[in-house]
Amino acid sequence: MFVNKATDQSNLDMSDGRDLNYYLEMTKDYKPDFDFIIKQIDGNTVIDDGEFQYGTKAKMGDFMISQVKEDTLVYVAPRTGYAPYSLTYLAKKYNKKLILFMPASKEASEHQLRVIEDGATPIFLKTPAMPTINGWAKDFAQKIGAKYLPFGLKHEQVVAGGVKIFHEAFKNLDIDTMWSVFSTGVLSRTLQIALPNTKFNAVAVARNVQPGELGRAKFYAYHKEFLKDCDIDTPFDCIKTYDAKGWDYMKRYGNSGDWFWNVARNMPKPTIKPSDVDSQREWGDKTDIARYLGL
Repeated sequence: MFVNKATDQSNLDMSDGRDLNYYLEMTKDYKPDFDFIIKQIDGNTVIDDGEFQYGTKAKMGDFMISQVKEDTLVYVAPRTGYAPYSLTYLAKKYNKKLILFMPASKEASEHQLRVIEDGATPIFLKTPAMPTINGWAKDFAQKIGAKYLPFGLKHEQVVAGGVKIFHEAFKNLDIDTMWSVFSTGVLSRTLQIALPNTKFNAVAVARNVQPGELGRAKFYAYHKEFLKDCDIDTPFDCIKTYDAKGWDYMKRYGNSGDWFWNVARNMPKPTIKPSDVDSQREWGDKTDIARYLGL
């Protein structure tokens, strides 16, 4: 289903001499306040960030948002995805306003409704592709003096925050093999830096893997499209189009004693309805932006 285009074991987050010590030095004054729930399930060990409402992405993004000087954050929220929900937590924690650019549609998705309900300001735009709307969001952030956050939170400070948290939490544990799902690969690459003696398996569930993204993880491609549910149920709360697929493949191809990383539980359903939010726009309609800029 998904293709591994990585030609070697390079880790793009370790280019230009960056390593564990580099990231630990960057975060030496950062004092994270997160913990982890570790479960023994069916002969395997699960690090279950589904037990933290906002998931791993919020933990990894905490250091970056703690360093932001701007009062406003700007990010693109697709119809599905946990990162915008994680950002609602971080925005509140650090007293920031969160503006989310969203692809316009007849009805906003449950994920989009949830982040709106949790305080994010939506800007709906008809867009031909995600890179286009990300470009619009970046230009908008520059115009209003806000902090633009790259899609998937692919940023050095996110890696640094993750390395700090993961290394401190797990450096003294004997973790031989870790499994996780793979989209942009930020989690897998960060764990590889934080735990240099651990072997990794990455299950691609959303896209092809590009050069530099896989690092030293062994590649697996899940056999269903991204928005198709996993074949099995899991003994912990996780997203059936995402982490459940990694658990499925670990149980098929892994070994007893392997570790598994669960990124998030299912997002709480919104109480607002699609009819409560006007999410439909025509091509070229940028009235949401103009209204915000006072034009």
